[in-house]
Amino acid sequence: MAERTKVITFDVYQTVLEYGDALIREIGEAIGKYYGEIGYTVDPNVVTEYYRIMEREVRASRIMNLLYTPPMENVRRLAKRINQRYGIPFSSRLVNDLQNVIADTVINSQNIKVIEGVEEAFSILKEEDWLVGIVSNVIFWPGRVSRALLTRFGLWRFIDYGVFSDEVGYPKPHPIIFETLINSLVGDRVPDVAAHVGDNIQEDFVGALMYGIVGVLYDPNGSYLPTNSSPYEAIKCKAYIIRRTRDVLTLIDLLGKCG
Repeated sequence: MAERTKVITFDVYQTVLEYGDALIREIGEAIGKYYGEIGYTVDPNVVTEYYRIMEREVRASRIMNLLYTPPMENVRRLAKRINQRYGIPFSSRLVNDLQNVIADTVINSQNIKVIEGVEEAFSILKEEDWLVGIVSNVIFWPGRVSRALLTRFGLWRFIDYGVFSDEVGYPKPHPIIFETLINSLVGDRVPDVAAHVGDNIQEDFVGALMYGIVGVLYDPNGSYLPTNSSPYEAIKCKAYIIRRTRDVLTLIDLLGKCG
């Protein structure tokens, strides 16, 4: 009997790695410090607020219009708002510097951590011969930063392949980013089972279903779970909701029974 080809992919942020307002404040402070070093006084709280506004705008655009904007462009727009607020001359050099400031802050931040159960789940998935992929959107920092973080936390060793929206030119939920990852994982083969796990209902859950693979919503707060059971089977062999990362290990048993 031929060995089954089994693929499972994961979003990165708030699914594998998590962060909150502390990281955003840290980025705001780092940007404020940079401006101070070049001779301008900028309130880090203002930077943080502009950062949040930009983040919301980018997320809305890619969900509503499937629109991708490169990290450098998003940083440029952030810098433009800051500079206009404080009357600071604009330059390409400043934008490059700011992207480096953001990237360095994120890579070295102590305000990012691995979600409980992720390393165990990845390890068992590999033991059971699953191909494990990463598919993630980017906003202010490029995919290479996310790779560096996953490496720093010892998780990249479990990943067979990863794609990021800045490398593909399409964001989740666009089917092309999922197609790129699946094709990179399996080549010309058609996987017997393929699933994607993520915390965003539009980008991850709906995006996976649009592409035609199993959608798994990671919902730690239980916002979409109608019962306390996890995994919850929303549509048999098509759509699931999990509350804990380790529930992926129960989920793969359920998927193994699908035709």
